[in-house]
Amino acid sequence: MDRDTFAKRQADMSANWYEGVKRREGNVEAYIVKRHHAYLDRWKEAGRFIADGSKVLDVGGGNLYPLLLEYIKSKNIDYHYLDIDAAAVEGSRNLGENFGFNPANFDVGFNDQFEFESEKFDYIFSSHCIEHSINLAKTFSELNRILRLDGMLLMAVPFGWEENPEHPYFFSPDQWITLVEDAGFEICVAQIGRMYPEHGCDFFLAAKKIGTKLIAQRINADDYRKECYKFISFDNSSIAYTGDMQITPEGNAAHLRGDDWLIEISLPACTQVILPVFLNHSWSSQIQILTAPYLSTYHDLFSWFPYVQPCRHAILKSNVMASHVVIKPIGKNASSWSTEGVIYGAMYK
Repeated sequence: MDRDTFAKRQADMSANWYEGVKRREGNVEAYIVKRHHAYLDRWKEAGRFIADGSKVLDVGGGNLYPLLLEYIKSKNIDYHYLDIDAAAVEGSRNLGENFGFNPANFDVGFNDQFEFESEKFDYIFSSHCIEHSINLAKTFSELNRILRLDGMLLMAVPFGWEENPEHPYFFSPDQWITLVEDAGFEICVAQIGRMYPEHGCDFFLAAKKIGTKLIAQRINADDYRKECYKFISFDNSSIAYTGDMQITPEGNAAHLRGDDWLIEISLPACTQVILPVFLNHSWSSQIQILTAPYLSTYHDLFSWFPYVQPCRHAILKSNVMASHVVIKPIGKNASSWSTEGVIYGAMYK
């Protein structure tokens, strides 16, 4: 995807967000008030690390509002703002100028192409922006470059898999930590919470820059990019179920109960890898994924915070025939309530 198309998609996402809220919540204004207070809490969460008088860059600042600007102003910081949406930048610049902020510090730009000189900032704040990167490796490289040594990256991201195409990656919390560490940072705080009125959790990281030279990358971001795979939904004819199976109330997944259920997936010839997409939650099973007769992998789907995450299972290259994959429960860990499985479908390539 070219950058102009990417930028338009991000701007369209912001515009469509309001329509989605209207359909889901009804009262848009009341919802936005809740979200504004939640976003202010996110800034306060990060603000405990930010020293007064420091130079701070807000990456993906979105649409600022008076309550937030009052808080930022109280920190007495040299505030800089960047967003890909030109309309959001214009509105935030005009409002920021009314609060005494320098309008020249408000710019349009991508989160992997910064025009700033190296080591310009003491802190970088970014909430629900980094996951939208068109080039994630370059984004982290640039974040490292423009941050001074011992400066801090204060970032919040969603995690796991979702159908939303504007979230192209499906990293788990541990994988987000790996990406940040490999970009030359030391993790100081990593916490999961429900900071927004929407359903689900997100991940806040406070990380200190410890070096300018990036170490070898343990994760290839393209391995976690949804568009690199084909996806079949849970109700596709190539997926068969045995045992107690019901459709979730949302109608977007199959919910399997008990300890004797079975999922069988038929895939095209020469499939190299399959990633069944499961909900990890506190009633989840440990599972075995088998490609008969040679290969099996094991996955623990338990999590005290619910999130959707694919389970990666490689298929032998020598298997040139159509691949038949079997998934079954093999028990539960000591913290899980049961041996359930909730599957949304499967990705493969």
